Amino acid sequence: MKKIILLISFLLLTQLGSAQVNIGARMGLNAGLFELKGVDMDKYKITPRYNVLINLDADVPFSTVFSFRTGIGLVQKWSEVDHITPIDTTSVFYKMSYLEMPLFLVARGETDFFGNFYFGVGPTLSLGVGGQVNIFKNSGGLPYEDSPKINWNGKPAPPEHHGYNHFKRFDFGIGAILAYQLPRSGITFTASYNKGLRDISPNPDVTFRTSYVGLSIGFFMQN
Repeated sequence: MKKIILLISFLLLTQLGSAQVNIGARMGLNAGLFELKGVDMDKYKITPRYNVLINLDADVPFSTVFSFRTGIGLVQKWSEVDHITPIDTTSVFYKMSYLEMPLFLVARGETDFFGNFYFGVGPTLSLGVGGQVNIFKNSGGLPYEDSPKINWNGKPAPPEHHGYNHFKRFDFGIGAILAYQLPRSGITFTASYNKGLRDISPNPDVTFRTSYVGLSIGFFMQN
């Protein structure tokens, strides 16, 4: 899958090199929204956690209204999962780092005095590149703590890590952006959403999908 993403990146860069391209960069915050299904999931509480997202964007207009937007982003997907029963407590803080590539069709509305508005939607490709899992367990008064790094080999985790830190590296989903650009300026405010579609858990008894919402501010250089 990594080779596929690199191939797509190369083909896109080849095409962008001969087209009118608006280049932009943005930075902001995002909140992880994890979907976790398995045994006794009604006893789990999932809490979004916030972290930084950084994006480099390339926008290629092909009409007065529509454009194709892609790029590469470093996205931190963080969320905490708590499982509490009368006899034990388990808290797992997932800190996942991804490289993400959107492939969006963007529609824009332009005004002279109120700036420009953008809406985009399309698929996203993600590649897990790092992260760790902070584990805290207290069973019958016996505490246990560990912070293993995430292993992206797609195989079930060994017993000593309680099955929490192994995942499939490649993810894909559907994303959307809503943006506003200040008049006569490249400064842009963007709200983004990404819904992960792939189950990245190697455990057949558990379903694990990642999503996030984000807010960012950036600048687009107009050609």
